[in-house]
Amino acid sequence: MDRIQTIIESRKLTGDIMAEALKGVEGISEAGMRDRILANISQYPQFYPTGWYDPPAGGIGVLAAEAPYDRLKFETLRKPESAPQESVPMTAESVSILYASTVDKATGMIGDLGCTVYRGTDEKVREHISNTYKMIYDAAALAEVGMSFRELFAAAMQHFASQWRVIGWMTTNHDPLKTNLGHTVPGSYGEPISFGNSFEEVRETIRSKRVYINELETFKIPESCAFTFEARLMNPEMPELPNVFVHLMVTFSNGEKKILSNFDGIFKAAGMDYIKSNYG
Repeated sequence: MDRIQTIIESRKLTGDIMAEALKGVEGISEAGMRDRILANISQYPQFYPTGWYDPPAGGIGVLAAEAPYDRLKFETLRKPESAPQESVPMTAESVSILYASTVDKATGMIGDLGCTVYRGTDEKVREHISNTYKMIYDAAALAEVGMSFRELFAAAMQHFASQWRVIGWMTTNHDPLKTNLGHTVPGSYGEPISFGNSFEEVRETIRSKRVYINELETFKIPESCAFTFEARLMNPEMPELPNVFVHLMVTFSNGEKKILSNFDGIFKAAGMDYIKSNYG
């Protein structure tokens, strides 16, 4: 339970870090935003100074694009072409995907957070982004103790299809199926595991011990655990609209479920008052 509480607190702090980085963001480059996020992480001594999901450097992902949003159609953040660039600005009409992979030093628990930010005025884009946040949150809410990951995968995919959305798949090299809707937080369930002594060992433990939410995985959700739930959705009826990435975390503590979003501060900092639902 202490590990679950650490994840909850770490995710909240990651949301605060990202919200602070988004203040006064007009015209800043992708690389500049990455540097802001890393500088903010360094203000929290309980975190390692960089994220575990590296590459991209520092464990931070930032992608920004105006229409036709080609830069948001990435296969994986790990490829060099998806790394934050000095030459790509976050303009008023950019849709931006942000991701940070924080790690608690004391426990090895992660506080990952990813979101899509749009500060512009296009009502179709606003509605599309708002609807997608809700769709992914509602899909994560389908998770229950005892459900297998393949059952959760199937239920989520059915939900997306019912809402006329399709997945923009992101490749995960360590997942044998390559595509998934998230993964366990290693060490958040069962007996404690050894993360090693160096940050490199911690990163490798997190990377290698993840169990993925995919169409074949039989892992069953235990009464106490945590996992990420992440998807990038597009509207096939309106391909001119951007891909929308939302990264949540789901925790169970003695059977009590919480969906960790921590987006409110981000929405406020980005002026995204068109998203009315409270995702915590």
